[in-house]
Amino acid sequence: MTEKEKNILIVDDDSSIQELMRIILTKNGYNVHQATDGEQAIHLFMEVAPDLVISDISMPKGDGFNVAIIIRNKERSLGRKVPILLISAFYDDHANVENAERCGADAVLSKPFTQKPLIAAVEKLLEGDNEPAG
Repeated sequence: MTEKEKNILIVDDDSSIQELMRIILTKNGYNVHQATDGEQAIHLFMEVAPDLVISDISMPKGDGFNVAIIIRNKERSLGRKVPILLISAFYDDHANVENAERCGADAVLSKPFTQKPLIAAVEKLLEGDNEPAG
């Protein structure tokens, strides 16, 4: 699968942030799938088997921490580990960083963000080894 064929699942209840990420990612050649809450995210995760998940931390029906935990449990059925990037307006909050690590997220990006740091984080996570889920 080439870089241009990578599927990314965006999860955010803020439609403007979601649309901004969709525009940036599609402009950079990624296939984008969108969910507005944690419940919808898990359903889409199982349906589209994305190569990367980008999730807001604070949302209804399952925050980003819960989404990450559930994905880590469900990814065994995909046979590979899927990178998870959490986004938060409270990135500097030490508890958020610790919770992100504890729930299995691979990285955290602070809101607001611009195109360059988003694409850099996405590329770094997609370049990593998608080792078998254990």
